[in-house]
Amino acid sequence: MMTPSYSRMTNLLFWSLLLGSLLAILAFEFGPERRLDILSQAGIAARAQDDRSHGGHSVTTLLAAGDKPAIDCRLRAGYASPFCELILTLSAPERGMDLSHFDGVRVKLRVEGEAPQSWRLYLRNYDPAYSTVGDETSHKFNEVLFRPDDYGRIQDVPLKVFAPSSWWVQQYRIPLAQQGPDLHHVYAIELATDDKMQPGDYRLTLDKLEFYGRWGKPGDFYRQLLLGWLIYGILLFLIQYLWMGDRLRKAREARLAAEALSQSLCEQNRRTEEEARYDPLTGALNRLGGEKLLSELGEMPLSFIYIDIDHFKGVNDGHGHPVGDEVLKHMVSELLRHCDSLCRLVRWGGEEFVLVCLHYDEGRATALAERLRGALEVHRGWPLGLRITASFGVAERRGDALELALKRADEALYQAKKRGRNRVEVG
Repeated sequence: MMTPSYSRMTNLLFWSLLLGSLLAILAFEFGPERRLDILSQAGIAARAQDDRSHGGHSVTTLLAAGDKPAIDCRLRAGYASPFCELILTLSAPERGMDLSHFDGVRVKLRVEGEAPQSWRLYLRNYDPAYSTVGDETSHKFNEVLFRPDDYGRIQDVPLKVFAPSSWWVQQYRIPLAQQGPDLHHVYAIELATDDKMQPGDYRLTLDKLEFYGRWGKPGDFYRQLLLGWLIYGILLFLIQYLWMGDRLRKAREARLAAEALSQSLCEQNRRTEEEARYDPLTGALNRLGGEKLLSELGEMPLSFIYIDIDHFKGVNDGHGHPVGDEVLKHMVSELLRHCDSLCRLVRWGGEEFVLVCLHYDEGRATALAERLRGALEVHRGWPLGLRITASFGVAERRGDALELALKRADEALYQAKKRGRNRVEVG
């Protein structure tokens, strides 16, 4: 057994650490909020914007700035998506403000006007990974939509509900890894009319815009707390090591058991990660598996064959998604039956597939694509006796980046569909 002095020391250390941890947790979880009142910040510039720069006829007038900015909006038809907008500029795009450590934002909007109104709140974020300095439209639109029931009272909006605008993701071909909300460099806050609002006269007043959250990130706080307990554990271990050889032996046995468990978990995780790379419906590589495959190819010569089922939406709409799933499975089976071991099939999304053909030049890949197109056209095993065809886009990697070669295959596919479908085009 440990001597009384060491026992008292470890007990005192334990209870002190436990009490300190409880007090720290209470203060962190229930203490005062951290707040950032945007409207009271010095240097915030308010301005109005509308669709006149795009050839529209809407007119936005800035009525007030300062702590309660307001605009008059004369929303008029004439532009495809007429809009009025109030913009609060926080800083230059390259600087921005890190709002990611807040939990949410409190907003109070007052609106006037006869027709039902829907206003979008944008938190504009700049990141060189997807943003261009001279193109403001490339800066991420993190948005939420306010509907009629949300006006006239304070709304607590969690930051996690913000999402990038779908049109922005599509227009700039944003990869999956960058499609989540990003609030690390917010340089502007915008309130804009929804594209479904009817022409009319409206007034918007922003009464409150305040970010709130804890005084630290939960992950950082609990890591520090865990570190304190880890240090305590190390000290206790050293004491036991010095005074109790038997406990050291048991600790060593426990460590070995933990390592064995860790290895087992690592192997399980490896198998799970491998399974996650495949599409459960078709058995082909999924988008994640395809991107990982491309990242491992290096400078290897190859060709891409971009494949898209013709009129697949009509199959789903006319016969149901189960029949559409069966079509996808039949298609993958038929494609793989005519491919060799140098080809890898990836379900890129929906009814789109990419065939990665290693050591294939353009001519060989084009011949394969034409063979696959013909095989699908004459296949008689489609569900419900359907006649299914597909369009193909072929592109060889010519010393350029894989992304550019894949883009050329995509563009060739577009040409194939544009020129009548059920054909092969080379990019």
